[in-house]
Amino acid sequence: MPTVRPFKGYLVAPERVHDVVAPAYDALTPAQRHSYAEEHPESYVNAMRSLDEFTESGRPALEELLERNKKKLEDLIARQAFLKTNTPCLFIYRLKTDDHEQVGLVGEIPIDEYDRGIVKKHEHTQTNLEDRLVRYNDIVGASSSPVCLTYAHHLQVDAIVDEYMQTSPLIDFVAEDGVAQSIWCIDDPDVHKRLQQYFAEVGEAYLTDGHHRAAAASRFAQLRKERNSDHTGEEAYNYLLVALFPDDQIRILAYNRYVKDLNGLSAGEFLEILSKDFTVECLGGLSPEQAAPSRPREFSMLLADMWYRLKVDPETVPEDDPVGTLDITVLHERIFNPVLGVADLRTDERCDSIAGALGMEGLTERCGEEDGVAFACHPMLIHQLMAVADANLVMPPKSTWFDPKVRSGLFLRLR
Repeated sequence: MPTVRPFKGYLVAPERVHDVVAPAYDALTPAQRHSYAEEHPESYVNAMRSLDEFTESGRPALEELLERNKKKLEDLIARQAFLKTNTPCLFIYRLKTDDHEQVGLVGEIPIDEYDRGIVKKHEHTQTNLEDRLVRYNDIVGASSSPVCLTYAHHLQVDAIVDEYMQTSPLIDFVAEDGVAQSIWCIDDPDVHKRLQQYFAEVGEAYLTDGHHRAAAASRFAQLRKERNSDHTGEEAYNYLLVALFPDDQIRILAYNRYVKDLNGLSAGEFLEILSKDFTVECLGGLSPEQAAPSRPREFSMLLADMWYRLKVDPETVPEDDPVGTLDITVLHERIFNPVLGVADLRTDERCDSIAGALGMEGLTERCGEEDGVAFACHPMLIHQLMAVADANLVMPPKSTWFDPKVRSGLFLRLR
């Protein structure tokens, strides 16, 4: 387990949370982020604008946009949208919806320990996205989006968190999307030491959300180290802002799939081919929510306005292969690649991935836009993610959607 440390930084001013705290970044399209930023000038989203939000005719140069982000951040600090913590702190961060609650600790970990693989990963990153984030770190010089980790829950850690949560939170509000968020501060050095001891007993930590941010922070730290002739190892750039959630509280939603056409097949031909590898059951007039898959190895398919249930024989799935056993891999290897002609989900423009946060209704709406086929998967289990990371393997792109999402504009840590 990496060394979890308190940090000196900023916390959003309680009276400014509704103005400043950004919506879940990944849940918005670039166009939606652009509109939100324009309509909410005090939101932290204005300090994290990206080029893809702008049309070609109105798109600024990258350096110009990053300078705008920096100026917005400086303006927020100057106008006391964030309040500086006087001592190093760990923070308890609770996210709560109608049917789910998760409570984590926000602190920092050494980049060196991330580099040495003490934090386990399950995704590849794209160099071009890392490049942009490195430039963001270098020019804007701040982090407000904690990288999310999970770990095997520890009873003593839980006990400390529960004790603090009996007191009144520093921050307590409900975001626009209905997610209630609360923050408590742990500023006692003795408690910090106890938590570090308990985390040292945990073992592994697993990266859930933020692979690109973590990789970019590592590259940025190396860049700053090379520039700094007085480097000591204690500079802020040597540490990564993280939110740690116990594994028994993590909620994973499915990433569902849509393909715009049947690769030249008729619906009847397509169903006949699928029946060789799957048990295919027509579900008739069930609602989208009723048609949702209820267990692993089961898929729901929307074809020509009709829902079907596909079941694969579990004995044909390689249980000794952490990636091969994933439902999303079964879908790709038995339908997408050989039948629909989709070799790479990341590059094939016929494909779309629909976040599980949009529900079965969102998948239905996407399928209704064109005459294609949609597949709903059962959500991955956290132990499956851990098995992939333990084997030093990677999952297919867009395999998991962690919900609810940690927000930007709550914590602020300058680099």
